[in-house]
Amino acid sequence: MSFGREGAGRAVTRKSGDPAVGYIELPFVHKGGVVMPDLLRRFILVGIVVLLHCHIPLVLALEAAPESLPEVIVSSTRLPGSPVSIYDVPAKVTVITADQIRQSGAQTVQEAIRYETGVVSYDQNGNPFQSTIDLRGFSGQPFPATSVFVDGVRINEPDTNVANFDLIPLESIERIEIIPGSSAIYGKNALGGVINIITKRGGDLRQATAETMFGSFHRERYGLNSSGPLGKFDYATSFTRETENGYRDESDSRISRYFGKIGFRPTNTTDLTMSYNYTKDRLLQAGTLPLSQIAINRQRNAAPGSFQENELNLVSVGGKQKLPAGFSLTVNGFYRHLASENLAVFTGGTGQSDQLSKTETKGGTAQITHEAGGNRLANTLTIGTELTRNDLAARSAGSFFGFPFGSRQSIDEDIFAVFAQNSLEIARTVIVTAGVRYDEDHYNFQNELDPTGNGGRTFSRTTPRGGLVYKLAPRTSLYFNYAEGFRPPNSNEQFALAPFASNLQLRPVKTRSYEIGTKTAVSDWGEASVALFQTDVRDEILFTCILCDFSAGDGTNRNIDKTRRRGIEASARAFITRQWTISVNYTFTEAQFKSPFNLSSTRVVEIGDSIPLVPKHRLGAVIQYRVTPEWMISLSGLYLSTQFYNNDEANTFPRIPGYFIFGGRIAYDRPVPGGKLGMFLQGSNIFNTPYSSYGIISGGGVRNESPAPQFAAYFGMSYRFEGF
Repeated sequence: MSFGREGAGRAVTRKSGDPAVGYIELPFVHKGGVVMPDLLRRFILVGIVVLLHCHIPLVLALEAAPESLPEVIVSSTRLPGSPVSIYDVPAKVTVITADQIRQSGAQTVQEAIRYETGVVSYDQNGNPFQSTIDLRGFSGQPFPATSVFVDGVRINEPDTNVANFDLIPLESIERIEIIPGSSAIYGKNALGGVINIITKRGGDLRQATAETMFGSFHRERYGLNSSGPLGKFDYATSFTRETENGYRDESDSRISRYFGKIGFRPTNTTDLTMSYNYTKDRLLQAGTLPLSQIAINRQRNAAPGSFQENELNLVSVGGKQKLPAGFSLTVNGFYRHLASENLAVFTGGTGQSDQLSKTETKGGTAQITHEAGGNRLANTLTIGTELTRNDLAARSAGSFFGFPFGSRQSIDEDIFAVFAQNSLEIARTVIVTAGVRYDEDHYNFQNELDPTGNGGRTFSRTTPRGGLVYKLAPRTSLYFNYAEGFRPPNSNEQFALAPFASNLQLRPVKTRSYEIGTKTAVSDWGEASVALFQTDVRDEILFTCILCDFSAGDGTNRNIDKTRRRGIEASARAFITRQWTISVNYTFTEAQFKSPFNLSSTRVVEIGDSIPLVPKHRLGAVIQYRVTPEWMISLSGLYLSTQFYNNDEANTFPRIPGYFIFGGRIAYDRPVPGGKLGMFLQGSNIFNTPYSSYGIISGGGVRNESPAPQFAAYFGMSYRFEGF
């Protein structure tokens, strides 16, 4: 259930008088922001300009000698199989490597992908770790439509499909694959696409790295990681502790995270892995503010008290075995346990909700692949199955508009799927890909305090996909693909808390996605891609009401007949010389309702009205300049156009203003005896632009926004020991 959708991500508090134990008090920062923002911003900008001025004449005099573009590979099946060139895949796939994450200065997974095409992001919670990410015009409301995997394990929460990115070990990521569009082969809920994350393995060189970072809003991070070979074994391990007082009042964040992975290759045909991830965090949430209050104090917390606290244990095992006659077997299994407390204090004194939950998920995936190759024909066939069991126990209590509510519920979910995909390559010029997946999803819901909504439902659907690639050159291709997807209504949507009405007649959300595009590598100095896409959606689920009198339980979730997302995604990356790298990503997205419906007795949504929280234009650019082998400077910019507020499906209110934010970074990496020393200084929102990435219309038509941080600066150091 999603009543008004304003309760999520509410304001949160930190105990007053909490001592700042362990903090390094910088001369240019404090809890409320920056004491000397102009001086520090000028320092960063002047430093960049001086370096550019000194070296541009030298660069112009040099003969172009670009870096060599590496061959980009991607996972084309549910579990990673043999490497596949990105130019052989009938989709616009983006790959972000560990080096790119490090060079960008990203501090979260969301920051690592925010400049890429197709990304829809915003922060409604008021802390740096819980921003929402979705793809291709799906706004994360009422629930996200993008599936997130880490080493083959789906980490979306089973009751809401929310991905808690704060639980993912950024420092242990080897690469991130963004696969936009309905993705049948990955299963349910992947309507906007898939974010596939692969963690690091131990390499050929043993290393240990210690790092620290500190800066604005008392941001601190301390980390240790080590990796390397141990005979036929390899290992990778990391520990990170991160804290921040927050840009908003009483919006502290505390995260402790451990990740370890062991690999074993007893023979050339066998590869086994086991990993463990433990994360414990407490994230306070400052929520939204009315525009009238933002004009007075952007950092204010209107309803302190909300927080989310998580404790995660995740164990994952995987393996790949090459078999005779071109066959191979790939498997993974996992156990995931998440204990959470979520306290939401509603603004305006309308109430609060406190929920304690434990989620236990276990399951596995197995796939068999057969590869056959020749000069004229090559074929890859993959067949697999997936089993998952979700057990959720939750206890909640609170009040809303003076009406007390409570529940003690358990939700069991059993997921079964089989899938197949075949890719046929003809004369190394034409690649035809076809796939299909069958999903069966069974829910059983029990509420001990209110059994009227108890029940069980089963959803099943077969979703196909198909694609065609025509290769004009080894790294130049044209492609087309078609894919279907589906999302069964989750337990929150089907089984409402009293007095709201449960709706056991909800139909699954279904999509048909089309994409046509091209991608090319220009010699060894550049690459570009363009994609046109359209996703037609049937039976999207929205919360609607008649009088919108929530105290009387006036509201329920129901299916909306038709919506549509379509647009253009364009990317370009070039090495101008050995020193310069320029990346530009542009997205145009049109997300609209394609059938009329009554949102309430007074609000009617017409054909062509825009879906909230989806900007039409999104432009990201990054310029990197290597001054010397040790010094690198980079400039980054992100522009988003206007977007409609959440809860404004009828498009009757003014929009959230568009914005442009600018960042800069100076990094120094120098080899030293036995290792490498690194340092960086970076600034975000250097022009101190006041903006909000999220807004919602609350009762009475009040516009509320979640103010984003203004100028912030961070300094970090690392030391890497090698070959010990």
